[in-house]
Amino acid sequence: MRPAARRWLIVAALFVVTYGTATPLAAYGVFLPVLADAFGWSRGAIASALSLNLLLGGAAGFGIGALADRHGPRLLLAATVGLAGLAFALVGVVDSLWQLYLFVGVLGGLGMSGFYLLAAATITRWFDRHRGLALALVLVGFNLGYMTAGPLAAWLVTALGWRRAYGLLGAGAGTVSALAALSVRLPRPGEAPPPRATPARGGEAGARGGDPTLARALADPRLWCLCACWLLLGGLGLMVSVHVVPLARDRGIDLAGASLALTAYGVGAVSGRLTAGAVSDRLGTRATVRAAFVLEALALLVLLWVPSRPALLASLALFGIGFAASDTMVVKVIPDVFGLRALGAIMGVLTLGWRAGAALFPAAAGFLYDLTGSYALPFGAAPLAVLAGWGLYALGTRPARRAVDEWRR
Repeated sequence: MRPAARRWLIVAALFVVTYGTATPLAAYGVFLPVLADAFGWSRGAIASALSLNLLLGGAAGFGIGALADRHGPRLLLAATVGLAGLAFALVGVVDSLWQLYLFVGVLGGLGMSGFYLLAAATITRWFDRHRGLALALVLVGFNLGYMTAGPLAAWLVTALGWRRAYGLLGAGAGTVSALAALSVRLPRPGEAPPPRATPARGGEAGARGGDPTLARALADPRLWCLCACWLLLGGLGLMVSVHVVPLARDRGIDLAGASLALTAYGVGAVSGRLTAGAVSDRLGTRATVRAAFVLEALALLVLLWVPSRPALLASLALFGIGFAASDTMVVKVIPDVFGLRALGAIMGVLTLGWRAGAALFPAAAGFLYDLTGSYALPFGAAPLAVLAGWGLYALGTRPARRAVDEWRR
C-alpha cells in the first residue's frame, strides 16, 4: 500500500478510537443529574469522580507517552481504550460513591490515559504538509462523541434505565475502540514525511543539530507556558460539557432538551476543528488561534448573560467552534516547537496540564454550585481564563533563543 493511502487509513482508525472513547465520557454530563436524583449525592461529589479520572490519567499519560516513543502506540492504545470501556460499563452496577470513584476515577482514568496523546503523536509522525487537517479529522471524533452522546444517553436512560444504558455505552465503545486501535502503527522508513525547519524551533535545537531531548524540553519555559495554556483550555472545555446540562435544567429545560446543548457544542466543535485544521495549513496557526480564542470568550459571555434556550444553544455552538479550534492548534504547534525526538513524552507532560485543568474546573464548578446555588461564579470567571490562555499560547510559541533569554532575566 502506498504511504499516502496508509496515512489516511491511520487517520480513519484513530478517528474511530477517539469517537468511541469519548462517547461514554461525554455522556457523564447527562448521567450526573440522574445519579444525583437516584442516590442523593451532590453534584460536586459526582463530578469529583471525573476529576479523579482525569488526574490519574494525566499522571499515567507521561509514562504512556514515553513507552510509545520506544515501542509504538498499537498495543498501548488497544489496552487502554479497552479498559476505559470496561470501566464506564461498570458504572451500571454502582451502589455507593466509592464504587463510582473506583470505576470512573481509577479504572477509567488509567484507561483514558493515552488515547488523545497517542492519537495526536501518531498523526504528527505520519503528516507534515497536511498535519492540521489530519489532526482535525482524528480529534473531531472526540467532538462527534459529545455531539451524539447527549441524545443517545438520554434515549437509552428513558428506554433501558440508567444502569443498562451506561453498561451498553461503555461495553460497546470499549470493544469498537480497541479493535480499531489494533490497526494503528508508526510510519516505517520511507513512509514518514521529511522534516521541515520552523521558526519556533530555531535557536538551540537548530544549533545543536537535532530535536531537543525530553530533559532539554523540560528546561524550556515554552513547554510550561503551553502546559498552562492547555490546562485552562481543558478546564473550560470539561467544565462546560459536564455542567451545561445541569445549567440548562436549572433554567427550566427538560433533560431531553438540555441534552441538545451537548449536541450544539459538538456541532460547533466539529465544524471548528475541521475548519481550523484546513485553514491553519494554508494561513498558519497564529491567525487561526487568535480567532478561536475570541470566539470562546464571546460565547461564554453570551452563555452567562442571556438565559434563554436559543441563546444557550447558540453560545454552546460558538464555544465548541472556538474551543476545538484552539485545542487543535496547541496540538499542531507542539512538533514545530519541540520536534519529534521525544514527542510522546512531551505530549504526556502537556496532556497532564490539560487533564489537571479538566479535573479541577468541573469539580470546582460543582462545589461552587453546591455552596452558592448558582453557576454565576465559575462561568463568570471563564472569559478571563480564555484571555489568559491566549497570552500563554503566544508565550509558548516564541522562537527558542528569545524564550530562554527572557526566562533567564
